Amino acid sequence: MPTPFGQVNVRDVLDILLVTFLVYQGYLLVAGTRAVNVVRGILVFAGVWVAAQVLNLPTLSYLLGRAGTVGIFALVVLFQPELRAALERVGRPRARDVGASGAALQDLARAMERLAERKTGALIAIERRTPLGEYAGTGVSLDALVSVPFLEALFARNAPLHDGGVIIQGSRVIAAGCLFPLQSSDGTYRRYGTRHRAAIGLSELTDAVVLVVSEERGSMRIALGGRLGPDLNGTELREQLRALVYDRAAFLPPEPGPSEPDPEAGREAEADVPAGRAR
Repeated sequence: MPTPFGQVNVRDVLDILLVTFLVYQGYLLVAGTRAVNVVRGILVFAGVWVAAQVLNLPTLSYLLGRAGTVGIFALVVLFQPELRAALERVGRPRARDVGASGAALQDLARAMERLAERKTGALIAIERRTPLGEYAGTGVSLDALVSVPFLEALFARNAPLHDGGVIIQGSRVIAAGCLFPLQSSDGTYRRYGTRHRAAIGLSELTDAVVLVVSEERGSMRIALGGRLGPDLNGTELREQLRALVYDRAAFLPPEPGPSEPDPEAGREAEADVPAGRAR
């Protein structure tokens, strides 16, 4: 087919469509993360470099070219967590059966309620498509059916496995006392305690649904996709667990604004230190 740019065949159209698809998928990987601003900066840098080439500015072109070479290695070092999360999402299986039953989710929600009533801190990750074996290996291996008494016993104060996270796969608890990666302290959630930051950190790197009970306020929250949802009551917790795990519906808790009060700041940071130690 003749065009102002010459002959265009089916292969050219396919090439353009594939490049467009890859660019769009790349945008989806960085959307909603701090890497968005970096991408914008790279585009501005590339635009200035191209303009210097077109205008035949050799000194500026040379400096920008050398800076770009060094900058690539610097970006790889600085954004290693984001790159790892992006590659993990690319290779994540699209249809992995989590196998969680409604009864197990009911028991889990009831255990969360009882722990919140007693202001007993808890950190529970529910595996979905992304395997959590890497983090399960940092704790004590278990193979127990999800039940209210069992979860209460795991997080009981002064219990051996109280300080750490629990990983649930399907309807079974596969590990306890696990160490989850901490969310960086320079972000939106820098004021939160270690237990909450560990929940956010794991949800940043995986698609796990992470439940957290505040030891200070006795509140229940869900971390998903690197964001921490609002306080939940028992009914809301059951509804979201059913949507996120049992029905596998896409849901993302709203991100709190910068003006959101944080009564847990400082105090819970000390109470929760052992729960999310960095690996």
